[in-house]
Amino acid sequence: MLARNAERVYWLGRYVERIENTARLLNAFSHVMMDLPQSKKLRWDMLLKIMSSEQGFTKKHDEYLTENIITFLLVDADNPGSIRSSVKAARENARTCRDIIPLESWEVLNELNLLVKRSMDKALNRRYRYQFIEDIIGLCQQFNGMIYNTLSRNQSFDFLIMGNLVERADMTTRILDVAAGILLRRNSDVQTFDTVIWSEILKATSALTMYRTMNGPRISPENVLYFMLCEEEFPRSMKFCLSVMRGLVSVLPRNESFCEQLSRVEKQLALCEDKIIIEPEELHIFFDEVQKGLSALHNEIANIWFLKAYDSTPALSHSQTQTQTQT
Repeated sequence: MLARNAERVYWLGRYVERIENTARLLNAFSHVMMDLPQSKKLRWDMLLKIMSSEQGFTKKHDEYLTENIITFLLVDADNPGSIRSSVKAARENARTCRDIIPLESWEVLNELNLLVKRSMDKALNRRYRYQFIEDIIGLCQQFNGMIYNTLSRNQSFDFLIMGNLVERADMTTRILDVAAGILLRRNSDVQTFDTVIWSEILKATSALTMYRTMNGPRISPENVLYFMLCEEEFPRSMKFCLSVMRGLVSVLPRNESFCEQLSRVEKQLALCEDKIIIEPEELHIFFDEVQKGLSALHNEIANIWFLKAYDSTPALSHSQTQTQTQT
């Protein structure tokens, strides 16, 4: 497979995953803000921390107003991490490799692009925003369904799913890092409401039903962290993502250094399998190391299989994608 095409389908997979994850996060956070009493609410800038978008936001806005944050993450063209920018980038990557992806998946991305364009002016309307976000999630799922059901299991499929998985693992660790860092430090009188918040975190990662299937109705920080990090049967867990990556890469050439780095990340994750860390500072250090490991995995993919002379792709973190977009 041409290195340029491999790179484009990889980033197509990442951007579509990022669009859905950002939409789910906005949806879940909107719901939790309605469910909590006024005195117990979280701050909307928590979302900026998860997306590593604080620096870009403060360049445009002096205050962390709710409407400014929602606009910045949803439809701000100057924010390369916004849903609008990610849709544009996904569509551009798909356009340049239309001959190797199903026609129907290209049409879905066009529909998603049109949805965002015609809905930008109404994004701040709360009632309309919920439907807008649900429509975005639905189209992302439609795209992924078409990829899984109609794309041949060749290297195009391998790199597209690799992009999905790297992005998914990165977002999962970001959400857990920021959420746990805030929630585990809250006063005991406020922690009474944290079950609601942990529940919405599971919803943001499409994990609530499967979590309850395996753990019952009780939601605890320890169980949520273990489920999202170490549950090998759940498709959005960190362990599952790493396992599927290993299977995909096993059939690719020159995979030795990638597999070595993957083993290092798996060893980092194994630290949580015997005993979940719930001390905030220690947990943050753990997530920081895991995210560095994921960044190294991305770099291995780029260095081994992409054209270095062509490689103008964004680095792993959302903050770094703020200044570059592959075209």
